[in-house]
Amino acid sequence: MSAKNIAIAYCSDNEHVVRQIEQQLSLAGYQFQHYAGTRTTAGVPLADQLLNQPNPILLIVSDNFLKAAQCMNRGLKLLQEKRNQILPVVIEGVAKDEQKGETIKIQTDFERVSDIIQYINFWQDQYLDLRRQKRQMKDFDEDAFNAHLKTMREISSEAGEFLRVLRGMNYLTHQGLVANGYEEFFKFSNDLEGWNRFKSKAAATLMALEPSAPVAEEAPAEEPVAPEITEEEVAAIEEPPADSERVEEEIVTLEKEFPAPDEAEVPPIEDSPAPSREEEVSDEEEPPVDLTEIPGIGLIQEAVEETEVPEEEEIHTEDVAEAIAAGIEEASLEDVQEEVAEELVVAGTVEEDENATEAFYMDDDEDNAL
Repeated sequence: MSAKNIAIAYCSDNEHVVRQIEQQLSLAGYQFQHYAGTRTTAGVPLADQLLNQPNPILLIVSDNFLKAAQCMNRGLKLLQEKRNQILPVVIEGVAKDEQKGETIKIQTDFERVSDIIQYINFWQDQYLDLRRQKRQMKDFDEDAFNAHLKTMREISSEAGEFLRVLRGMNYLTHQGLVANGYEEFFKFSNDLEGWNRFKSKAAATLMALEPSAPVAEEAPAEEPVAPEITEEEVAAIEEPPADSERVEEEIVTLEKEFPAPDEAEVPPIEDSPAPSREEEVSDEEEPPVDLTEIPGIGLIQEAVEETEVPEEEEIHTEDVAEAIAAGIEEASLEDVQEEVAEELVVAGTVEEDENATEAFYMDDDEDNAL
């Protein structure tokens, strides 16, 4: 096995990235045998081609690679049998925007379980779609279609395990590979002397072709050094600001232009005696007016006296009570006398009636005679 010969396997959609890597490493005298896979199942699987060759393998993994049937067919077997001879390099995938007609980049991730499930679902959907198509197809090569359907079923059943094994390998990202000057590649090929020669030749070229995306290995940016503070600046901070000094100067100027009046001219308010209560009352209440001094007031008073309504005599409650009691006695005596007279009349009437009845009814003797 020659250390200068490397097998590089990739999806045909990512050939432009593969050419960049080849151009860089050719400066160290390496030669690459290309193994490109496609989305179809026609032809020999990429894994079978790599299993039958003796050189170390630089495996370029992308979103396109993980969705290409020829790349994934029997891929699990390749990783299991040639694990120590494979250096995986993960790059971005590419796709075409149908609306804009532009090529866009797709991130290739399989670290999380959700990322792996995404690819498992992709291959299961491919297999189920083929089965549905088979029911509706007529006049087709059934043997060829069944072989294609079998391949898709195998890929869908092995996709999850393939990504799990790939995740456990010491894979690199394209950014990391270029950032450290392809050092990991030379370690993989056990060619440290070639790496030293490569660094001296390709330093300027690597800086020009280094990917613009941020790299994890990139050294942290230096923090800006804070400027030193002098003693004068500290003193200036402690002193009051210049604005306060200007305000004080303006206050002094105003006091000179408009001096305050002397205390002798304007007595303070607190020195004036407070008015007494009597003075306040006298100020508020005026002396009563003497009506006798008004001419003709006597005539008015006499007329008023003549027109005055005589006051009602006061009725003593005792006299009223005696009068009421006397009236009640007189009334009761009269009533009693009347009642007695009526009773006597009634009694006399009854006696008369009794006598009358005696005269009306016949004696027994008279009754017998009749």
